[in-house]
This record gives sequence, C-alpha cells and structure tokens, in this order.
Amino acid sequence: MKISATFDETQIKSFSLNFDKKLLRHIQKLKSPDKRIKKALLYFAKTGGKRIRPFLLYYMGSFLNIKSILLDDFALSIECVHLHSLIHDDLPSMDNDDYRRGRLTVHKKFDEATAVLAGDMFQVLSVKTLAESKYLSASQKVNSIEMLSKANGMEGLIAGQSLDIYMKKNSSIKQIEEMYLLKTGALFSLCFNLLLNVKNLNVSKKRELKIIGNTIGKIFQITDDMLDRWGNEREVGKKIKKDSKKASIAYKLSRIECTKYLNQIQNKNYKTMQKFFGTNKEALLYMSSLVNFIVNRVK
Repeated sequence: MKISATFDETQIKSFSLNFDKKLLRHIQKLKSPDKRIKKALLYFAKTGGKRIRPFLLYYMGSFLNIKSILLDDFALSIECVHLHSLIHDDLPSMDNDDYRRGRLTVHKKFDEATAVLAGDMFQVLSVKTLAESKYLSASQKVNSIEMLSKANGMEGLIAGQSLDIYMKKNSSIKQIEEMYLLKTGALFSLCFNLLLNVKNLNVSKKRELKIIGNTIGKIFQITDDMLDRWGNEREVGKKIKKDSKKASIAYKLSRIECTKYLNQIQNKNYKTMQKFFGTNKEALLYMSSLVNFIVNRVK
C-alpha cells in the first residue's frame, strides 16, 4: 500500500477499487448448490462503500511493517462482518431501509429471507476467512477468531445494535456513547487489534491503539448521526431523519453543540495518535487528515 504524506480522498477510492476485486473473488470462490444467496452476496458487495475499515487496517499494518499478504485476510474478514451488519440493519425489523448507497437494499432487491441468510453468510465468511488463512499460524487463527467473535458479539456489534434499537430516546449522552462503542467502535478497534496477533507491541502501545479505534468509531457514528439529521438525502444515498425517534447524540444536541462535541473526541484521538506515532510526524499527519475526511464526509 503506497502511503503519501497526507491523506487524499482519491487514495481511498483507488484502494476501494482494488479491495473490491479481492472481495468479489473471495465470494466467487464459495461453492454451494444454492445460487441465490451467492447472487445476493455479490449484489451487495458491488454496491460499493467507503471501505474505511480495511483502509485503516492496511495503513496501520503498513506503518507496523506487516506484510500485505497477512493483511488481506484480516481486511476481508472485517469487511464481511461489516457487510453482514449492514444487510441486517436494513431489514424491516431493524431500520427498515429501502436504499443503501443509492441502490435497493438486499431485502428489496430479493426478499427478506434472502437478506437474512445473506447477512448470516457474510458473518460465516468472516470466520471462515481467518480459519482457512494460509498465512496465519494455528494460534494466530484462534486468537484472531476470538477477537472477531468478541467485537461482533455480546461485547460488541450485536449488543450495540440491540441497544440502538431499544434504547430510549431520552437516554443520557454517556449511555449513548456506550452504545456507540459497541455498535461502531468495536469493529474499528478490531481493525487495529487484529494486527497485534502478528506484531508484538508493549502495553502502552496496545492501549493507545484501542483508544484510537474507539475514538474513530465514535467519530464515525456521530458523523453518521449528524448526516441523518442535517445531511442531503441524495448525497447520503438513503433515507434521512429516520433516527429522529431514537437515542442519538445528533438529536439531543444542536448542530453547533454536536460539532463541538465531535471536535472534543477528535482532539482526544489526535493526542493519542501523537503518543502512538511518536516522532513519526508524517504518519501523524496522514492519519489525522484521514480522520478529518471521516468527519467532513457527506455520505
């Protein structure tokens, strides 16, 4: 992965094109007498996406001098978990969205049963990817799958999704923050934590990585919430204002207050990255400009 001094949006677009080819090949390899689920998987993978999680993993992996061939399986696994969560999140019983990235959601393009099973299959594929990796040792596979299961389960994404659905609108900001850390932060942290299976770091560096992942997760989710309240529906690519009756920081605060709150988290993220990258000013500049991109995105 070629790294420049500062992040530029064209870099992630170029990365996404290459990564999507790997993802589609990965899905194409699946063998089954059933063609419908595979068709749904390919359809959803082709709807595109920012691929920020794999991008973050590849960048940090490059910074830590981890071979790219090792990063492929980690990145594919994480993106499969993310895709599973999006398909299920769009279901009528969850967020009930008809469009994702400007295209019909899986349950609208196919049907609800196919969407449930396609989401399930992406979740299975995330584990299968790590279990069948040719580049991880047996112990590295076990540790990676354990981390993945934790980030995706009752201590991570699934618990966060449940809290998001059933949390009361008048919940405190602290309670909403805890939900964000599970729903979104857990998967962002996983992007960095998986690297610890192939790279030894001291306790303080591990702690800093966790903070970086959690704060980026918060930043991403708060930006999402702000887009739901104040975004342009055509640019966002899906229905907005749908979270107006849910627990959301963007609906608890004014736009000015929300921006100030977001800046506070971004400052914490920046200070932690300063510690982590140390004297490597180029890496700090690159990552901070990438976080700025996340904050200022319009979809």
